[in-house]
Amino acid sequence: MKAHVRYTISLDPILAQYVEEMRTRLGLTRSEVFALALKRLREVELAQGYRALAKDADFLQDPLLDSGLEETLAETSWPTFRTPLPWP
Repeated sequence: MKAHVRYTISLDPILAQYVEEMRTRLGLTRSEVFALALKRLREVELAQGYRALAKDADFLQDPLLDSGLEETLAETSWPTFRTPLPWP
């Protein structure tokens, strides 16, 4: 199996310009910019799933699980695409 998979994509010119700006600002390759964006999207989706699970009544009735999950998630600052990246 290959270590990497190659994709060809079409982007709106505004998004393409943003990719180039991020590439220059962060000193990354285009591939690294896309990989970072996909990792962030995955983190957001996982956080949403965890929040939904924390509200699941059947899940919360399990005595072996921490009942403070929802509060912990609410207090955590999850990255979004609208928040600045932590590096210059």
